[in-house]
Amino acid sequence: MKKKITIFGSTGSIGHSTLDIISNHLDMFEVIGLTINCNYEKLNDQVKKFSPKVVSINNNDAYKNFLKINKDKNLKILNGIDSLINILDFETDMIVAGITGAVGLMPVIRATEMGKIIALANKESLVCSGSLITKLAKKSGSLILPIDSEHNAIHQVLDESNRSKVSKLILTASGGPFLRKSALEMKNITPDEAIKHPNWSMGRKISVDSATMMNKGLELIEAHFLFDFPHEKIDVVIHPESIIHSCVEYSDGSILSQMGNPDMRTPIAYALAYPNRIETKVKKLKLSSIQKLTFFEPDLIKFPCLELAYESLKIKKSAPTILNAANEIAVEAFLNEQIKFLSISKVVEKTLNRASISPINSIKDVLDIDNESRLISTELINQVHY
Repeated sequence: MKKKITIFGSTGSIGHSTLDIISNHLDMFEVIGLTINCNYEKLNDQVKKFSPKVVSINNNDAYKNFLKINKDKNLKILNGIDSLINILDFETDMIVAGITGAVGLMPVIRATEMGKIIALANKESLVCSGSLITKLAKKSGSLILPIDSEHNAIHQVLDESNRSKVSKLILTASGGPFLRKSALEMKNITPDEAIKHPNWSMGRKISVDSATMMNKGLELIEAHFLFDFPHEKIDVVIHPESIIHSCVEYSDGSILSQMGNPDMRTPIAYALAYPNRIETKVKKLKLSSIQKLTFFEPDLIKFPCLELAYESLKIKKSAPTILNAANEIAVEAFLNEQIKFLSISKVVEKTLNRASISPINSIKDVLDIDNESRLISTELINQVHY
């Protein structure tokens, strides 16, 4: 039988790559649902090609415009933020969580409660409420398969039967577009410069996160919850070539890694077909063409967002939730040219210092802390010139 799939964020980079893989394996997969925020024209093209049963459109104007151009009379069309949950009423086996940011949290929570297979690209879900989601998954039998290339790589090479022999997990980081720039050179970075990643094609928000290295910080926290290893057993190493996507070091001195060209279709295909493997159109890595692979320690002074993530993971409780909320507000302000690039980390740090760090015992706690942190960050941005 075909695996039934609902894609959250179908017009984004993760959604686009997922549908590219599915288009080459229509005998294996059936698209049940698609969700978008605004890009109704691209959604219409996807509906024509994949004939889903239901779509969710968050933006009201996009919803109205889609109604005018949609020709599929059998298509159920949902609207509004609640439709991200309601779309799960339509029978599906797997969700692809490709929405960036905390807005993708509740669909992941609901899918976990329902025992669905979750192909997870929305790292913010685990950053904000990792312990709650992992507990829900154990209770419901939900399987969480990471799509982020780093966590997907660890998933591929982590030998669960020898878990006690793992010395550390090693997350690789490209270092982003400003790896070799000085702090002075980064002072006047523009949004257009920040979103130009040297190796990966990603959305605007995640590209800025890569430029500040907050993306790697969020991945550090996600790895802790995904694989249940303490923070002192998770390292980050800079690897500019983005060929090795992460490693697992064992007590006998072995380091196992997953390698491949930087293309999100590889980890997505692994998650879609798990535990099997399927063909992709990804260009194969030719080892003889690689001149060198380089690695070095991250500069936590130049990239303070990574240091803030390390500290938040050590504190735990609500600190990662505060970190994520503050970063989302700060990155949005930077993209809107309200603050400077180097001020992103300052807003996050000050929000962490002002917000109440407390235990998280429920989803309500997560939402309350997230809201409080966003208000604090917004106030900081409005009151102080960065």
